Amino acid sequence: MRNARKLLALAVVSFAATSVHAEGSYLGLGLGLQFDLGGLGETITKDGLDTSKYDSFNPVAGASLPQVQKLIVPENTLDVYSKSGLMTAKQRGPMTGGVFTVFWENEGKDSFWRVGVDYTTKIMGGHTEATFAGARWLNQIWSYQNLQIPLYYGIKAGVGESASVYGALGVHYYRGGWGIEGDDNGQIPYEISRGLFNVGPHATTNILQGATYIPGDALPVVGEKIKFDISGIGFNFMIGVERKLQSGNKMYFEIEHMIAGKVDNSPVKSVGTIVSLASLGNISYPVNLSGTRYKFGYKIAM
Repeated sequence: MRNARKLLALAVVSFAATSVHAEGSYLGLGLGLQFDLGGLGETITKDGLDTSKYDSFNPVAGASLPQVQKLIVPENTLDVYSKSGLMTAKQRGPMTGGVFTVFWENEGKDSFWRVGVDYTTKIMGGHTEATFAGARWLNQIWSYQNLQIPLYYGIKAGVGESASVYGALGVHYYRGGWGIEGDDNGQIPYEISRGLFNVGPHATTNILQGATYIPGDALPVVGEKIKFDISGIGFNFMIGVERKLQSGNKMYFEIEHMIAGKVDNSPVKSVGTIVSLASLGNISYPVNLSGTRYKFGYKIAM
């Protein structure tokens, strides 16, 4: 199946190459932005990811109780602690991506087709840090990359003497994914809350002094590096406007939506991750490469 996808992508590019000198053809170049890469914004800012562990016994409650430890600590939790002066934190929010595109477009009377290559990578966001008592206990770095080969067929309508509006549907081949790396001691905010309210088997001061590990507690995640990488065929559509210049070239602006994704499996490196998720050395997670991109650029008449 994977070889079939590669052959399809090669066939599309080869077909485009045979039409290089066709009448009404343009070489397009462009840049763009895509927000909330991977659909991970809520995970980064407010949801996080809980461990699957429980305390063996809570002496105050007299029973085993679920822990509230986080394998991925959300930024709103850190914001509360930093505002109260318990720790310092740097929150950079969801990932924002830069889109780089090149394509070949051939126009008919009222229609057009296009084939191109897009590459999207993180340019900002997706990095969270926190320190407590002068020590950095959290350093979460997210990454994202996505290579796409979209094929479009659409219609155009003239507006005035030099402008046009257009829309198109298509399919695309994609290869990409996201990852997270760094260190995380998700026990710290849990211990702070238990120490403040004087509950649980540890006090806040105890963990700073190296409290004994209790079965069920999450171990610190050190040097983790998880990366998901998927490929396949997805769907896409776009709308755009363009203006023809006196030189015969064009400027354009487009809004484009890509639909792609699947579940992937990745090995984990940190013992803390394995213990926290009981993942037996690997983790599976849905990888979402869908998203809306806002692109602008230049079409060179050929």
